[in-house]
This record gives sequence, C-alpha cells and structure tokens, in this order.
Amino acid sequence: MDWNEFCNHAKFQASVDGISEEELKKYLQYAKRLVRKDLPVIVDPYSLAKFIGIDFHYLCNMAYGTEHFYRNFLIPKKSGGTREISEPLPDLKQVQHWMLNNILNYIEISKYAKAYVKKQGVKSNARFHRGQKVLVSMDVKDFFPSIKKIDIFHVFHGLGYTENVSWFMAYLCCLNGELPQGAPTSPYLSNIIMSSFDKDVASYAIEKKWRYTRYADDLTFSGDGNVEELIRVVSELLLKYHLYPNTKKTRVAYQNARQEVTGIVVNKKLQAARQYRRIIRQEVYYIKKYGIESHIAFCQISQKNYLEHLQGKIGYALYVNPKDTELLEYQKFLHEVSDSLQNQ
Repeated sequence: MDWNEFCNHAKFQASVDGISEEELKKYLQYAKRLVRKDLPVIVDPYSLAKFIGIDFHYLCNMAYGTEHFYRNFLIPKKSGGTREISEPLPDLKQVQHWMLNNILNYIEISKYAKAYVKKQGVKSNARFHRGQKVLVSMDVKDFFPSIKKIDIFHVFHGLGYTENVSWFMAYLCCLNGELPQGAPTSPYLSNIIMSSFDKDVASYAIEKKWRYTRYADDLTFSGDGNVEELIRVVSELLLKYHLYPNTKKTRVAYQNARQEVTGIVVNKKLQAARQYRRIIRQEVYYIKKYGIESHIAFCQISQKNYLEHLQGKIGYALYVNPKDTELLEYQKFLHEVSDSLQNQ
C-alpha cells in the first residue's frame, strides 16, 4: 500500500470510528516512516495481536512468561561437548515467524554476512577466500547469549516503532533477557545487530587489503597483511560491541598448510575437508567389499535411513565441488545399491 492510499484509508476509518483530527494527525505522523518501509503500523501490543491473529492476553503471557513457552535440549558440538538449544513451542514460534516475515526480513543486512541469508551459505562464504596467502579465522564467544534484550529493543525502535511496542516485541524474541539459539527470529536478528560491527571491520579490512566475511559467529579474513595487528584490531572492535573473541578458536593458516573456511578447504579449489571425505571413502569401501547389509550388521548401525544419510553426505561434498570424479563415482554406486535394495 502506498502512502496516499494508506492516508485515504486511515481518514475514512477515523471518520467511522469518531477519531479526532488531532489524533489522526499523530497517527499518520507515526505511521509515515513505517509505511514507507513497507512495515506494519503497530501502535500498541493489542494491535500487534490483531495483526498476528492471536488472543491479546495469550500474547501477553508469551511476552512476559517466555520461559513457559520453550523446550530446551542439548545437541553435540563438532568440537566436542554440547550446545543447548531453546526451541519455542508452536504458538510462540508462529508469532516469531510472523515478526520475521513481516518486519525483520525487510531490514537490509551487511553484505559480509553469509549465514541465514538467501542465496548465501558456507560455499559462498568459503569461495571468497580461495587461494589466498594467509587465512585468519576468529570466533565470537557465546554469540547468541551475548545479544541482549536491549539490543533487540533498539532494532525495533530504530525502525520507528514506539518504545512500548519495541519492548513488547523484544520480549517476544528473547528468553531470560537474551537471544535464544533455536528461535526463528534469532539468526536474522543477529545479522541485523552485527551490521554495524561488519561495517567497522570491513572498513579496516579494505584499508589493509584483507578480505572479510562473517558466517554467524565465525569471522574469516584472507590476504597478505599484518596478522597480529588484524587480530588485535578485530578483538578491540568486538569489545566495542560488548562481544568477546573466543581466543581458543583463533586460527592462522598459510598457503603451505590446509586452509579451511566453515568446513571447506580453500587452498586452490573448493573441497570438503579431508576428514569428511576420508569417512565417506571408508564407508563406501566397506559397502563395496562386504555388501550394504553385511556392513550395517557388522558395524551395528541402527540408523534406519543409513544409506540415504551417506548419500546426503556425498551430496554435500559434491555441492562444494561438483566436479569431484571420485565422489561422483561413489554417488553412482550408491544409487545402484539403493535400486537393488528396492527391487528385492
């Protein structure tokens, strides 16, 4: 809806509802900035409930009692240990999806962000750093929990929403005052909040001829500059934004060593990591030697969709490097195995 159309509709509705000209003027002043950004004009929490199509009191329960609308579980980390995931229950998840689709997705984010962005991903993140003299990887410690409710408030308030509405939506996006890992709004909110950081880091990187991308909490730099200075400056910028570098995960790799970005080797051509490929090679070898059923029985594999899972791993490696002849042969072989099982 364009602005003139919105004004005409608002004036008509005001006449029907008996709204004074002064109140209408205030409403239009508030709405103008939002309408021009194609954002819903939410004047208070009650109108947010009407937009979403949910009972207002129930929505208030979600906002001010979020701890009752999540389930928590642990997943294993690649580096060892576990990570806690806080997943919203279906009704809160529906509310968060509405906010994501109708508000957050309209906010432009940094071009340096490669995670949680359409048409971007681990491959586009890695490709940017291929064939560079030195690769520097840094990690943000406790990334999502470091983003607080006040940060989310500033996102909504910066769009033009009232303080009341901005705080209410911030409550709906947070758990225990922090951004929960598992909510549909969290990934995009993290990118929005990191946009200023990305801008500052990129400004320094361009000046010093470093390439820079960020995949969620993974910061990657490549080029041929002063590594010690880079790590120091980026660490200082993280602290400026109340974030902390995870120094245990800082890595520096030169051309004569394996350079890896978000699990993809980037020295010359993009390739899945050696260990990832080795596991695939080993599994296919045993299937060829003993047969799929004997292999599953001998290794005591309880996974029902084991073959599909292995085909998926090969598919990912081919997504990284579609011309990998070894993996193409494995893919063809497993398709034949799958067909033979279906014909039994």
